[in-house]
Amino acid sequence: MVTASHNPKDDNGYKVYWQNGAQIISPHDKKIQSYILNNLEPLESSWNVDEIYSSSYYEDPREDIMQLYYQDLKETVLYPEVNRDTTLKFTYTAMHGVGYEYMSAAFEAANLKPFITVEEQKLPDPEFPTVKFPNPEEGKSALNLSIKLANESNSSIILANDPDADRLACAMKTKSGDWHVFSGNELGALLGWWMIHTYQVLHPDVDMSDAYMLASTVSSKILASMAKKKGFNFEETLTGFKWMGNKAIELMEENKDILFAYEEAIGFMCGSKVLDKDGISAGVRVAELAAYLETINLTLLEKLQEIYQEYGHHVSDNSYWICHDSDYPTGILERKYIITGVRDLTTGYDNTKPDNKATLPISKSSQMITFTFKNGLVTTLRTSGTEPKIKYYNELCGAPGEDLTKLKSTLKEMVSAIVTEFLQPEINGLIAREE
Repeated sequence: MVTASHNPKDDNGYKVYWQNGAQIISPHDKKIQSYILNNLEPLESSWNVDEIYSSSYYEDPREDIMQLYYQDLKETVLYPEVNRDTTLKFTYTAMHGVGYEYMSAAFEAANLKPFITVEEQKLPDPEFPTVKFPNPEEGKSALNLSIKLANESNSSIILANDPDADRLACAMKTKSGDWHVFSGNELGALLGWWMIHTYQVLHPDVDMSDAYMLASTVSSKILASMAKKKGFNFEETLTGFKWMGNKAIELMEENKDILFAYEEAIGFMCGSKVLDKDGISAGVRVAELAAYLETINLTLLEKLQEIYQEYGHHVSDNSYWICHDSDYPTGILERKYIITGVRDLTTGYDNTKPDNKATLPISKSSQMITFTFKNGLVTTLRTSGTEPKIKYYNELCGAPGEDLTKLKSTLKEMVSAIVTEFLQPEINGLIAREE
């Protein structure tokens, strides 16, 4: 699949899937790369596209796959009558991508009323004329047209896909009239709670010991906190759904149930039928959750606060630096706070594991280092695999009932120190990106 996804229009990338339904990992990626490098000159016969349609390999399974996809979605809708009767209005944007047709059919399968559509962004357009970055993860700057339409139509919830519809953003109108754009970690907490609720309602006599949830290593540890209380299992993987998809397959081969997987960059895998992030099913699940919460007089934001009250506030501060200089920092400067754990997935060092060896896969071609501080802060610095960015992720988890203001203050102070001491002195030509 070739797509600019959530990137600027000039930055096309591609996804390749293996026969197991998940994105490729080593050794397949390296073998494909070697074939490309050894065959840079196309064969003369490659230009004869008519031969595609007479090939024994040519098959278009789209209609069959779509019927199976929507049938599965329909069968896993928990409260179809609640969806039908909700008074909530949803505004949706496809962000100049392919999502509109699929989200429309998904809402119908879930017994939800049609959503209100941002017409200017409804159809695929590779120029992305209304947004510089067609990435709903950017927050309000990417949702301006959605917010305007939602205000005009008295809609209280916005759902947004990126152009290839594998990511989902959500915003909710607050009682003050402002819009809260949920972070990927906040949506991960909400969807995680909903997938547990769904599983327990559909399987009332089954304990949670064979159930699993997954998240990438730079995502919130909220699912790990839930797992300790609810009795299911939590697995951490490297960033990217190629790792979560393949880990899910591993577990499914052991007859485990995969309930949910997510990454903080608004990627969500609800269930195990699609072994990748899927913005369509995630959008329907958020709409379902919102409709259910309406019946008990709660909003998405209020439910999120309930989750944090039960499992402890997990406050995050994530951002990135745009870097046009490939000489990113390699040294660690003097520290203000005590570090108890260091994991370097470039070299394979992890002082929290036996023999100081990391258990997650390592890569000499990418940089990712995680620091665990004495007060519980977990910080990860990594280079992006698709963009010229150095990303940083910080999460501080408080005990249930701990003062949130104090927790946020500590997080802010520590993030400031981390950026100042770990990044700024050694990086030239960077542009700070404030979230």
